[in-house]
Amino acid sequence: MLLDDIPIKRRSSQTPPPDDEGGRVRLLLLGIGVIVTFALLGLRLFDLQVNQHQVFSTQVTERSENIRALPATRGLIYDRNGVPLVRNAPAYQVGIIPIQQIQNDNDIQQRMDRMAVYNKLAQMIDQPGVTAGVISKTVGSRDAQFSPYQPVIVADNVPRDKALAIQEQSLTMRGVIVRTVGSREYPYKELFGNILGYTGRIFREMIDRDPEFYNPKVYDYDNDRVGITGVEKTIEPIVRGTKGSRTTLVDARFEELKTISETQPINGNSVRLTLDLRLQQILSDVVISSAKEISKERAAAVAINPKTGEILAMVSWPGYDNNLFAKGITASQLKVLTDNVQLPLINHATSDRVPPGSTFKIVTTAALLQEKAINEQTVINDPGIFNLPDKYDPTNPDKGQKFYCWLRSGHGNQTIRDALRHSCDTFFYKAVGGFPPDNIAGLGPDLLAKWANEFGIGEDFDLGIDTLKGLAPTQNWKERNVGEVWTTGDSYNMAIGQGYMLATPLEMANVMATIANGGTLYQPQIIKDIVNEKGEIIKPFEPVVKRQVPLDPYYMQLIQDSLRRVVNDPDGTAYAAHIDGFEFAGKTGTAEFCDDVAFKLKICYNGIKIQPSHAWFVSYAPVKDPQIALAVYVWNGGQGSGVSAPMTQRIYNEYFKLGIPKEKLAPIQKSTSE
Repeated sequence: MLLDDIPIKRRSSQTPPPDDEGGRVRLLLLGIGVIVTFALLGLRLFDLQVNQHQVFSTQVTERSENIRALPATRGLIYDRNGVPLVRNAPAYQVGIIPIQQIQNDNDIQQRMDRMAVYNKLAQMIDQPGVTAGVISKTVGSRDAQFSPYQPVIVADNVPRDKALAIQEQSLTMRGVIVRTVGSREYPYKELFGNILGYTGRIFREMIDRDPEFYNPKVYDYDNDRVGITGVEKTIEPIVRGTKGSRTTLVDARFEELKTISETQPINGNSVRLTLDLRLQQILSDVVISSAKEISKERAAAVAINPKTGEILAMVSWPGYDNNLFAKGITASQLKVLTDNVQLPLINHATSDRVPPGSTFKIVTTAALLQEKAINEQTVINDPGIFNLPDKYDPTNPDKGQKFYCWLRSGHGNQTIRDALRHSCDTFFYKAVGGFPPDNIAGLGPDLLAKWANEFGIGEDFDLGIDTLKGLAPTQNWKERNVGEVWTTGDSYNMAIGQGYMLATPLEMANVMATIANGGTLYQPQIIKDIVNEKGEIIKPFEPVVKRQVPLDPYYMQLIQDSLRRVVNDPDGTAYAAHIDGFEFAGKTGTAEFCDDVAFKLKICYNGIKIQPSHAWFVSYAPVKDPQIALAVYVWNGGQGSGVSAPMTQRIYNEYFKLGIPKEKLAPIQKSTSE
């Protein structure tokens, strides 16, 4: 087709010409609209790029930068000779990062996909209480939603093999992570369980009780382990160290691209205890084996350096394996411990407040002499059994009250030296409570209580582990707490460490340490030094003197000589436990009791004529240069001379390497004399 063939429509004469003025107006309006549009876009771009730059920059940073805490290594705990008593070991946690979980526009499908992951994870963890439902509730909690980028811990103390298996499967379980946290291992288990305590996760109750100490800026509540009981709790500020931090750039998958900044953690300092591992093992072996030999179920022993107040060893039996708590104790394991009537979770060396029996006669002797209630030549007759006249009808013997010495045949005439060596009850009864027929006025209970306090009984020793204080009762104490007036019989009982008089094994060991060193009452201590990572001592041990007991040096020597004779003279109550060629001093004790446990076990009951008794023996060795003061106590053990004294003999034989054959050692007896 040619162009000439195309018809051309021409304007007719009736068509008006175009309006040139109106077209220019329309073009002008269009141009203005374009300019305004671009101006608004420019202003918006300026606002976004300049005015709101910081806002969007922060949002981008929050999404692309990951700040992670770098944990500090917890300091260790050593014995006095540098032997480690704890180890740092990895523990495995399984967690879920909420924001990294499966995402789906269909809410129902998303929940189904996530529950499938939770089910698989719960099966792999295989721990009581860790179910898909529990995991879902934990991950969906308010705290988790508030911090969606932080891992939510769903299982703790996961075994290593399971943790590694979960780690391998984490690519198919989006959001699931496995992380390693610091934990403790206690290689000596029950040997130090009640002393060291254990570490564990921070409980809500701990935060509520001391929010300043458990500050979230210092602790990660999900990750960190802190001291819960014992020495671990006491030294927490010393050994925890200071965390570092690492800021990294991450991609959309939260994989690290590069490190932006890093602050290294400062590891915690370590602590050296006053305890001697070798002596601790000796005490434990002797005390537990001897108690089992006579079918006894509770005992304790404490050894103190009389020159410094350092606790060299402390045994409480039964005890517990602190690894159970550090690794996560099960309900059944906890029930075994809490159901035991002998209370293995209690440190019996520091918390058994019991009558000290005749070991308390050491304090009674000091009080009698220093207060001039008697003198060295005072003689008191012990007929074995005597009648205390009634206060209001002294001539009527039927109204009197009978009192007995442990030796029913009597010791005859006794001086204070004789009475302490023979442990003559009658002498101390009359000297403290008085005996009108013999014109003996008596010291009285309040002065005796004062001297018990002088020797540290009832004093608050800041040991750093749980302790209870003994009780030295006064007349006012009984009126306030019992609602009755004090009687002469109360004074008689107190004189020989019975009745309301109470003490702990730690307190009685410290009494003996004070006698051994000549009258210096030291603060018992269990933490010796603080050392840094290089092993340098940054805080050395310093003995703390509480006071000098105001006892005349001559009377102190009299007591020391009498205690030496208790063990080394043939008529001393502990002579059966003496060691030829090695002199040690000591005092036997047999303390009658009826406590809640005794009633529960039916070894005591209302109306019983002869009560069960604890076996006590306190001592120090060697006599000429005391290195150790020791208290040995066996709950319901029987007589001190036949149980605790032979146990002490075995301890000294091992500790001082005396080499006495077992067959020549004193036997552990089920019943004997004082």
